[in-house]
Formats: sequence, C-alpha cells, structure tokens
Amino acid sequence: MAHLWVKNDDEQWAVLPLKADAFELSVHPPRPVQNLPEANESASKAVLLRHTRGDETAWVLIAGRNREVRMNGAHLALGVQSVSDRDEISVQGVGTVYFSTESLARIEEFPGAAQALYCPRCKQAVDTGTPAVSCSQCRTWYHQSEDLPCWLYAETCALCPQSTDLDAGFRWTPEEL
Repeated sequence: MAHLWVKNDDEQWAVLPLKADAFELSVHPPRPVQNLPEANESASKAVLLRHTRGDETAWVLIAGRNREVRMNGAHLALGVQSVSDRDEISVQGVGTVYFSTESLARIEEFPGAAQALYCPRCKQAVDTGTPAVSCSQCRTWYHQSEDLPCWLYAETCALCPQSTDLDAGFRWTPEEL
C-alpha cells in the first residue's frame, strides 16, 4: 500500500498509509478527503488523488493556483503531476512529505491470479487462499506455512536482494537523504 512519510510532533519521520482515494496536503498532517473540493475551494488546496484502473494504481498531485506546491524542487506544470516512489512534495506553509509505494512483506492469503503462479523456491503452484508472502521489492509470491516455509527459507528473496525478515521494516526512509 502506498504511503506518505510525514514528520510527527517529535519531528521524526512516520508512515501515513494512503487508505483513502484522496488526501489533502494543504494541512499537517495530511488528511483524507471525503469529497473533492469545489472549483472555488480548490484554488487553495493541494490534493493527492488515487486513480485505479483494473490492477493498476496511479497517484496524481493536484495543486490549486493559489498554493505554492513543488515536487522534487520544481513547480507543478499546469498544477497537475503524476507521483512516483520517493517523490518529495513540498507545500508552502505546511511542510514536506515523501510519497512511497514500498510495502512490507507480510503473510496473507494468496488472492489468486489470471494464470498459475509458481513459488520460486519449491516450484509448486501457489493456490488461491493459501498462506503466502509477496516480495515487497519484486512482487513475486512465495508459500509461507508450516509445511511450506518458502519465504523464510533463505535470508533474501530468490529473485532480488530483498530481505525475507518479516520484521525488516522499510528499505528506504527520508532519513537517508
């Protein structure tokens, strides 16, 4: 799930999961928006908006004409910009947040797929509804049960350098800047 890195009251970076379809960035901390602002209201707003089409999700930053908003240090062309992993969003008078698409590996029921998927460790099919883990970096699915502990079998994913430690935390934080 996408999230924002925001500064908390102690000036430490914290994760704000983006569970709603729209978030107002003109306030600190950013807050979910139930209804998009009317045209006369939107001039003073900066809104992060989710667009979903099938399995694809994209996020767009919309900045009102009266709001000083920058992404990665640059003004938004025409007040609209697609947002990508690790983008810095600065709103004048409010502060800076970082957008992230990184998710944490966790055990969950495999939701199924259009075609059969095979675990890269044991080479067996991963069946719908079985306990599994999706690698947070390469998105490959692994079995993870008592009988088939494929995800935790080695220190890293079989296809990328992602740690298989379920308590590893995020690979990237704004503190690294």
